[in-house]
Amino acid sequence: MPWPVTRRLIGTRIQRLDGIEKATGRAKYSFDINRPRMLHARMLRSPHAHATIKTIDSAAAEKTAGFRGIYLIKKAGAELFFAGDEILAICADTEEHAEDCLRAIRVEYNVQQHVVKEADSLTAQTNVTGGLGANNIVAAGDFATDNFDTVAFQGAAATHEASYGIAVISHQCLESHGLVAEWDAKQENLTVWASTQAVPNTAEGLRVHFKLKPGEVTCICNYMGGGFGSKFGPDIQGIAAAELARSTRQPVKLMLDRAEEVTVGGIRPSAYGTVKIGGTKEGRLTGYEVDCYGTGGVNRGPTVNFGLLPYVYGPSIPNVKRRHRVVRTNIQTARAMRAPGHPQNAILTEQVLDDLAARLNINPMTLRLANLPPNDLAERQANPRTYPGQRADIYRTEIAIIRKMCSWDQAWHAPGQGGKGTIKTGLGMALHTWGGGGRGPNPTRVTINTDGTVVAQSSSQDLGTAHRTVMAIIVAEILGLQPTDITCIIGNSQHGPSTPSGGSTTCPGTSPAILKAVELAAEAMLTALAGRLNVQRNQLSIAPGVVVNAANNQRIPFRDACRQMGVPNVQANGDWPVQKDLQSNAVLREEWTTRLTNQGVGGVQIAEVKVDTETGVVRCSRFWTVQDCGLIINKLACESQVAGGIIMGLNYALYEECIYDRQTGRQVNPDMEFYKLGGIADMPNIYVHMHDMPERGVIGIGEPPTIGTAAAVGNAIFNAIGARVSHAPFTPERVLAALNNRQAQP
Repeated sequence: MPWPVTRRLIGTRIQRLDGIEKATGRAKYSFDINRPRMLHARMLRSPHAHATIKTIDSAAAEKTAGFRGIYLIKKAGAELFFAGDEILAICADTEEHAEDCLRAIRVEYNVQQHVVKEADSLTAQTNVTGGLGANNIVAAGDFATDNFDTVAFQGAAATHEASYGIAVISHQCLESHGLVAEWDAKQENLTVWASTQAVPNTAEGLRVHFKLKPGEVTCICNYMGGGFGSKFGPDIQGIAAAELARSTRQPVKLMLDRAEEVTVGGIRPSAYGTVKIGGTKEGRLTGYEVDCYGTGGVNRGPTVNFGLLPYVYGPSIPNVKRRHRVVRTNIQTARAMRAPGHPQNAILTEQVLDDLAARLNINPMTLRLANLPPNDLAERQANPRTYPGQRADIYRTEIAIIRKMCSWDQAWHAPGQGGKGTIKTGLGMALHTWGGGGRGPNPTRVTINTDGTVVAQSSSQDLGTAHRTVMAIIVAEILGLQPTDITCIIGNSQHGPSTPSGGSTTCPGTSPAILKAVELAAEAMLTALAGRLNVQRNQLSIAPGVVVNAANNQRIPFRDACRQMGVPNVQANGDWPVQKDLQSNAVLREEWTTRLTNQGVGGVQIAEVKVDTETGVVRCSRFWTVQDCGLIINKLACESQVAGGIIMGLNYALYEECIYDRQTGRQVNPDMEFYKLGGIADMPNIYVHMHDMPERGVIGIGEPPTIGTAAAVGNAIFNAIGARVSHAPFTPERVLAALNNRQAQP
């Protein structure tokens, strides 16, 4: 077995190693980097949602006190596609002078027609995204099983048809996008301190832009304050900062302010659809039909992978029909956001299931159990560790666990029976899935020094997920040490390539490489020590805190053993096999993609809400979840990741929405006052159960726990008040409207 069968540290709860640094403020983020003679940069952005530039006049700005440099991103004649589109960057000796310089720029625009609402773009007569060269509406993902229209709802005891949706939201990273750029004296080597999910990728993007040689750009990211899928490269602000640093021969800091972070830092696409579903009296689904659309701003491609619909349950539904339209609007471009596409699919599947269950007078948990995606028997026979081969078993086990955790059988009630008085209580559930597989390259080096210190080194970044601690746990497990004994050096592109932190791939991508590196380092240490002790290598082994010499039953403390190696240190490198070897070598492929790591997870979530029927205010009071991620490295960090994902999901369920003004095309809530986020007092008690499956190897955990949260909350609201609030966020206004509609119905 690649992972230790008996695990001393792996799978236990271990405090993150960088917790004290972050809590005390010693941790240095990109915002905290201040270089000698550093300049401050700001960006001029389009005030219009769609325009072309007539003229740009920077003469007054260049005479403003403190001005040092300007970098044109767009020139006269260029087309601008949303309010916030970048025009130029300017730098000065202080932040205040940079703002003065920015205000002195004069730009004339030819304002064009714009559309910022999906419904308006659906009916617009002209191409609102102009020079991007595509229609407002792009068909994508249409599909139907054979004879759907004639067979889908035959034999159905009941059908339900309704509209559901979820709005555009922004990433709202607490540490905004940006970096500090500095060239060396010869202008040949560039160093950037960036807030990034992809340290080597950011360095490579700048290297290509400036046509430099490999190794001439260094990207450093010691700590970062959130990315959620929006920080995979230098971006235009990073390039602008580096250009200004080169032209001024001084370091330049360019970090987005809060309004910029919300309006240009990335959005998650919306999703709206009319769904029809049917089922037998026993709860077996017969057909699922959806006509949906969403916007990813000015993106060309599909906004959401609606090919996943009906979400999770697709393999068990015989008749499916999908129609999907990409609706382009004059708002910023969509970026990957934690579990891209999946939360929207959950909204368009999970809520209609509860509505159908109500029509059939069936418990919604019973309905889901009757329609779990079946195990793929061929896959199960070929490789029993994969998700498709055991997905029904995973969900069935997890539902049984969560059923007891929340006392579902006692607490659930029919929709609308949420108690007497104005405060109604309800329960709602949702299922989700995710891939979370790892890949390479992720070279890792482990060094054991003669003084007993151990250093683990990788270029991979810590997205805030305690990657340093994961690294230290694995190294300490193999060497018989404690995680605090390991020094982890990460977040520097000079340490080699690494995969970006996206798709829940960091832990499954780096863990096998770390394991291989420390195993090789341990072997090198014991080999060197065997020669010095004049014993056979197989007579030495590592136990907690000691090296055991079986020849004389001597137990040598680890540090003493290091001093006896006879060399200053031993080093070993570990990394994924190259792709061609994985493809051609079945044994190697099985080791790295099914035993060391794997992909495909399932999870179940249940929300309890309390709805004030007088004010429409929804409070999530308790939340339960069962989640698997294969082999757990750090149980405490996994539980924290799951809780964090739920908190993120509760925010887009109850608060978050980008609101755009039809007339100006601007976002009217680009701040933290009107772009609502829940605080500590708004969060429920969260109960997390990690479904440990160590035989499957390490699988990512970052994305899955945020997928089903909003759908579960929506179903809990329906259960509480007996009226469906069809669109998230489930604001008081929408709750009251749903209650009024229910009362108005005959």
